[in-house]
Amino acid sequence: MKYLSSSTIGAQIFLLLSIIGSVIAINLYGFSINTLLLVILGYFIYGCLGIVITFHRHLTHKSFNTHPTIVKLFSLLGCFGGTGSPLAWIAIHLNHHIKSDKPSDPHSPHYKGFKIFTLDYHHEVDSNTKWRMRDLITDRYQQFLHRYYFAINIVYSIILFSIGGFYLMIFFHWMPAAVTAVMSNVVNYVGHMPNWPGSYRSHSLNDKSSNNFIFAIPSWGEAWHNNHHRFPRNYMFGQKWYEIDISGLIIKLIKT
Repeated sequence: MKYLSSSTIGAQIFLLLSIIGSVIAINLYGFSINTLLLVILGYFIYGCLGIVITFHRHLTHKSFNTHPTIVKLFSLLGCFGGTGSPLAWIAIHLNHHIKSDKPSDPHSPHYKGFKIFTLDYHHEVDSNTKWRMRDLITDRYQQFLHRYYFAINIVYSIILFSIGGFYLMIFFHWMPAAVTAVMSNVVNYVGHMPNWPGSYRSHSLNDKSSNNFIFAIPSWGEAWHNNHHRFPRNYMFGQKWYEIDISGLIIKLIKT
C-alpha cells in the first residue's frame, strides 16, 4: 500500500455538512441541556474512546494492551469521529512524530498555519512509517475500516436517522464529529505553541511541543502534548497531580 488515504474532499464535505446540519437542527429543535448532553456523549464515544484511546494511544503508540474485542469496537467508534480511518489517522500521526515541527510535519502550526477546519487524510507511506505500521496494514479488520470508511459513516447516519430522525443523526453523530474534528486541529495547533495562553513546557525537546491546561479537559487529556512527545509510549499523558488525563484514567480500567 503506497498510500494510506481517504478522500480529503469527502472529509471536508462531511465536516461542512455537519456544521450546516447542526445550525439547521438547532433552529428546528433548539439546544436544550439534554441535547448538549447527547452531543457530549457522542464526542466522548467517538473522540475519547475511539480516537484518543484507540487510534492514538493504543494503535499508534502501543502504550497499553487491552482485549481485541475492545480494540475492534473502539476502532469502529473512532471512524464516526470524522477524522479519517484508523490507518490514515495513524500514518499521518506517525509522520508528525517523526518530523515534529519540521517543514514536512503535517501538523506543525509553524509551517501549516492555523487550519482549524482543514482535514488532510492523504499521506504517502514512507518505508519508516510502513515498518511501524506493518501489523496494522495487514490487519483485515483495519483494512475494512479504511476501505469502506465513508460508507460506514453513511450507513451509521442512516441507522440513527431511522431510529430518531434528523435530531438523533445530527446531535449524536454529525455535531459530535464536527466537535471532534475541530478539537483535534486545536490540539495540533496549541500543542506546538509554547506562548499560547495556558501553555507551558515541562520537557526541553527539539520541537515546540507544549502542554496546555486550558484545553486538557476538553481534549480528554491530549493537550498534555509536551509530556506526550517526551514519553510517547506512556498511556498516561498527565504527569503531575494537577495534569488531569481523562483518557489515561479510562485506560487504567480497560488495560490488561
